[in-house]
Amino acid sequence: MQRSPGQRTRIPRAALIICAVIVAVIGAAAAGWRISQHQAGLPHASCGSVSTHFLTGDTRLLAADRGALTCFIKAARECRSASLGVTELGVDTGTDFVFSIKTGGTSCRVTELSQGYSANFGGSRGAVRTVSCHRTAVTGRGVTLRCGGRDVLIPGQSERAVLALNLTA
Repeated sequence: MQRSPGQRTRIPRAALIICAVIVAVIGAAAAGWRISQHQAGLPHASCGSVSTHFLTGDTRLLAADRGALTCFIKAARECRSASLGVTELGVDTGTDFVFSIKTGGTSCRVTELSQGYSANFGGSRGAVRTVSCHRTAVTGRGVTLRCGGRDVLIPGQSERAVLALNLTA
């Protein structure tokens, strides 16, 4: 039986369903593999966590867990072991950090651990990176660090706290 030029070829419904299932299984396997490649995460932050849009030498915090900043600044001042989680928020990507203070010898050892994340396409996390830091100052303004060639300020208070103080003054 010959087809006329205007007649379409029909693909059996079962073949379409089988193809759709195969594509779904391959997609799920690829997503699962991608997530499993970055199982290692950041350690728990003993002082709690804060969030910001930009982690720089002039960081302004958006929010902070109650007592997190006081805990970390006191530990930095007294060179006691402690850690602080910092989330640098973007629109759909960002970076999680843990700044860890360890006592040892005559000086404090500060380490920056970081892990990028993306909320795109089901979410993913990058590999954890480690950078050594130098504690340059602990003042009323906060803790100033030099990590991997860049200045980082962990402020003494969040913008929300500063705003609340300004409104009550």
